[in-house]
Amino acid sequence: MKAIATAFAVVALVATSSPGQAQERTAGTSAALSGSSAASELSIGYVYPSNVYTGAQYGTGGVGLRNRAGGALNVSGVNKPAKAAFVYWAVITNGAPPAPVKSVKIQRIAPAPSAAATVIGTAIGTTASPCWAGNTTTVYRGAVPLAIANGNGTYQVTLNPGASGSTTGGDPWYTAATLPLMEGASLVVVGTGQANVSLFDRGLSGNMFSSTLYYTLALPTAATGRNVIIDNIGADGQLGKSRDGATATSSESTVINGYYVAGEYSPTNDSDWNGAIAGPLPQLWDNTGHQINASAPAGTSYLSVSVYANGDCLVPVANVVALY
Repeated sequence: MKAIATAFAVVALVATSSPGQAQERTAGTSAALSGSSAASELSIGYVYPSNVYTGAQYGTGGVGLRNRAGGALNVSGVNKPAKAAFVYWAVITNGAPPAPVKSVKIQRIAPAPSAAATVIGTAIGTTASPCWAGNTTTVYRGAVPLAIANGNGTYQVTLNPGASGSTTGGDPWYTAATLPLMEGASLVVVGTGQANVSLFDRGLSGNMFSSTLYYTLALPTAATGRNVIIDNIGADGQLGKSRDGATATSSESTVINGYYVAGEYSPTNDSDWNGAIAGPLPQLWDNTGHQINASAPAGTSYLSVSVYANGDCLVPVANVVALY
């Protein structure tokens, strides 16, 4: 059963570099988790794009898959024609992942239904279990045929028999954790537009942490000062425990180039890691997005990201960035 570790509160003030910039505050190293190898302060350095598309823009959508046989996700905002599409998913196992988790079936079900295709995944990151049963989390990415993921719509993701230890839809916190434990899936569709779109996954995926994660996204070109957007895809976010409002907490924060973009002190005052894409249950998957113009003025060539988990066990999956 997943639990949120107790964090030792430490406050650090970082000098601002421009008027109105928020000062950083962070929780320090978290208490050790029983049966877990969650990293506390984890820095993974520079992450370079796995794919870059020019004359582009994008949309994303996600669905939680814990204790399910599949689920539907929605993508909006994509301008046709589509240039590329990828589906990401993550699964917790004990040891090497079994064959059924290594592929998923995907089908567009609206507005115009398509045939279903089996998408074979490539493992792009492996890490420890984020405080559940099992000892291995594997993140997969698979290319989706554009005959299926051709733009906006509702998409069905179906798991293979044996890919999820339970398909009864049980509350993850109040039913036995039967391996494999599916986390969720997200679809990224790259369309046509005026931006450079970058997918960041290898090097970022599969770095489980429970306190603070630091990494730097190396942009393919410098920001122009117009518009910059970023989507975060991640596994195992939650709001408290199950639907227990008495323990509900979502205190994770995300800072990019010194500006709070998510969590406490941010404009939204909401976390990127609250499991909301799969709320109210099963949670445990996140797919969120932000405009980050303040973090990336003209000439910016990198995005320095700090994620403060405050004791929750989290697994980054991918970031998608558009530079207009």
